[in-house]
Amino acid sequence: MYAALIKEKFPQDEKNGLYVSPQLPAVKLGKILIKDTRVTSPNDVLALHLNEGPFSTSVIMLTKDRCYYAGGAFLLEDVREVQAQGSKVIVFANQKGQFVPNTLPVKNEQVAQTLRRVFENIANKDLQAEEMLKKTYEGYSDTELSWLNLRDEIMRTIDMLYDRYNDGKLSLIEYEEKKEELLSRL
Repeated sequence: MYAALIKEKFPQDEKNGLYVSPQLPAVKLGKILIKDTRVTSPNDVLALHLNEGPFSTSVIMLTKDRCYYAGGAFLLEDVREVQAQGSKVIVFANQKGQFVPNTLPVKNEQVAQTLRRVFENIANKDLQAEEMLKKTYEGYSDTELSWLNLRDEIMRTIDMLYDRYNDGKLSLIEYEEKKEELLSRL
């Protein structure tokens, strides 16, 4: 469900302990999964934050539908709000009808901000709209979908040009010329 989003938004930054599939540290991941049996296969882990210290290690693992950490786990679809406070990320998940805070310890403030952005993207993902969109364009080929995306982008650009015309930043002649140029691409 969230696999593509995680792979797109989660950065690969080994210096800060951020790993995304397929560049996960295999040996370290194997040792983690031996201790943490909630995830059964290394193939299930899409992203990982490994905070290794001299005396302790903390791990945050993301699968296609869950986040696992030392203090618990939560479904990604339940994420509602995210806060970064120093070297921890607080993810509020809707669990049993309440917003439950899940405190995730991270390496530093920079990693906290990065993970905050990732979880905000997860919270803002609209799965129902995505499923409806898939059903709408189910019978189209890749070429047809590319054309539809181009058409939509051109129409959004024309709308933007019209707004600029209304704001007085474009003359009517400039607007019409640019509009004709864009429409000729279809």
